Amino acid sequence: MTTPALAVIVHTSGDPLEETFAAVRDRLAARPHTRIAGVVPRNGAPHSNGRLSFWLDDITRGDSIALSQDLGPGSASCILNPDGLATARVRLAEAIATHPDLVLFGRFAKEELAGRGVREEIGLAVAEGIPALVAVERSMLPGWIEFAGDDWAELPVDVDRIIAWFAALDAQRAAADA
Repeated sequence: MTTPALAVIVHTSGDPLEETFAAVRDRLAARPHTRIAGVVPRNGAPHSNGRLSFWLDDITRGDSIALSQDLGPGSASCILNPDGLATARVRLAEAIATHPDLVLFGRFAKEELAGRGVREEIGLAVAEGIPALVAVERSMLPGWIEFAGDDWAELPVDVDRIIAWFAALDAQRAAADA
């Protein structure tokens, strides 16, 4: 049985998704000869309307992209920062161009369900044969399936299981190269 190169961390609200992504990044970055790229999602300080700010930490550059914006204390509007999303898309395309061993994408969420967001970059990684790790909230799984089809692995919010998926994929690639 082959290990799919596309994997999805299926999560629900309240799961430690950001911490899991960061731990996966750290553990894989510590492996010799493993090149990872992409972005790691992270919540930040609350905006003036009380909603948490949202950031993407760029693995390659070591800086952060503001994916949310503060629209004021009374705002109930979407806080997605379009400039931050555009920057993330460019950075992900640059990461894919380096042909790393794995690209981390953060979340597949409302923008991607609407046909925007990082859909193209996920597709580019798959087309290039580059393993990709994406998070999808359980309620958005039908939209993910519509987008991705059925050639992907479902993973829990569990660092060891995610590392095991990557190790199996790595072993599979090494065997194919031998």
